[in-house]
Amino acid sequence: MEATSAPAPTSKPPLSGRPASSKATPPAPTTTTTRPAVRNLAQIPLAPPLRTSPRGTPFERAVWSLTYQIPRGCFSTYALLAARLGSSPRAVGNALRRNPFPPDVPCHRVVAADQTLGGFKGKTARRDGEGITLAEKRRLLRKEGVKFDGTGMRVLGTAFRGFA
Repeated sequence: MEATSAPAPTSKPPLSGRPASSKATPPAPTTTTTRPAVRNLAQIPLAPPLRTSPRGTPFERAVWSLTYQIPRGCFSTYALLAARLGSSPRAVGNALRRNPFPPDVPCHRVVAADQTLGGFKGKTARRDGEGITLAEKRRLLRKEGVKFDGTGMRVLGTAFRGFA
């Protein structure tokens, strides 16, 4: 049997270093576009509860002000807030853990990037994914009209991205 060689490639490999795919991945559906990260935290409109209080670092106050913008019945993610601030989701979670203005600054409306509940009041889920504080977070979100999957562990819908 004769060995045959593979035909020579007719196109250049992709510049990204990843193999070319015949299927294009569509972008995730969004209701609004995500704005670029702010360069100066003072650019973020201050939430009313913060206007008369000196509490929090400039970063915490920026996180709380963005969280204040999430409408009732909606949710956003730690990652989206972090992207707007040019920070990390963990830093956003730590700032929300120190939120002195609930429910005026509705930190319960912020969930993990995979749309699971994440943490609440500085607590995270037990190994089974549940805890008393997460039950409270779920109750608050449901009361505002946020829908959950059949397990009650993941919020449904598109995360709010319309931050000022």
